Amino acid sequence: MPWLRLGPAEATEPAGSREPSVRLVCFPHAGAGATSFARWIGLFPPAVILVRAQLPGREDVTAQPPLRQVGDAVGALLPQVAALTDGTAGRTEGGATSDTAGSTASDTASGAGPLALYGHSMGALVAFELARALTAAGRPPSHLFVSGRRAPHQPSRRPPVHRFPDDEFVAAMEAMGATDGVVPRTRAFLRYMVRVTRADLELSEEYGYRPTPRLGCPITAFYGTEDPVVDIDQVEAWRHETDAPFTFHTFTGGHFFHQRHRTAIVTLMSQALGPADTTGAVEATGAVDTTGAVTGAPA
Repeated sequence: MPWLRLGPAEATEPAGSREPSVRLVCFPHAGAGATSFARWIGLFPPAVILVRAQLPGREDVTAQPPLRQVGDAVGALLPQVAALTDGTAGRTEGGATSDTAGSTASDTASGAGPLALYGHSMGALVAFELARALTAAGRPPSHLFVSGRRAPHQPSRRPPVHRFPDDEFVAAMEAMGATDGVVPRTRAFLRYMVRVTRADLELSEEYGYRPTPRLGCPITAFYGTEDPVVDIDQVEAWRHETDAPFTFHTFTGGHFFHQRHRTAIVTLMSQALGPADTTGAVEATGAVDTTGAVTGAPA
């Protein structure tokens, strides 16, 4: 099953658009799936098409085991994501699927267009390595957005959580807010969370950085000022992974600040992906929520 999901609001190309729409592929944090971006659907302007990544082992792909190495994820994602840039998605086995009955991914990716990537925490690492692979394949992304993740060349400042015993593992997840606002904590849910999140954290924590030429696309990084997982200097260090402009924004909140401030983050990403008209995001949600935004300076 393809690993990319298109929501109802992303089912068709904007009518009468002069420029190809930007496909923004979003990668969730450890333990999460495509539904973690469900509340992002409809927030983007028409010229930005939201594509949500669904890695194996969760939600509608539980029949497949979760991956434990970044290379495996990138190897499988590369042809699927590349298909979004040449209009073959939906016509090949590796294309995207739509959440809307009767609508195919080829309706959305019906022509070549620019591609951007976003990832939170573990998802930022996958997005980064995918950006490298796309660049090497001659299809570089137009922009890389990352949040809640130290720069890939930065060493971790905490012990590898994926090696913790189950009780300590769950406690660590609770401490970072990973279980806030989720389904009731039944034993079945805890078993699921531990299995999937442990595999995802292994993928993230056992990652080995390989020095290569810097990316040629801009990077925008977002950071939560109360994040217990990463420090601000580790996130600012993403500037060293690109030869293009780097922009850094901080928000109030912990590790999952990106959900609390999703409207402001979506607006910032939409503006960065210009020259598309970003008023669609404002009109869809009312006044843009910038509460908690602390800084936003390019460097």
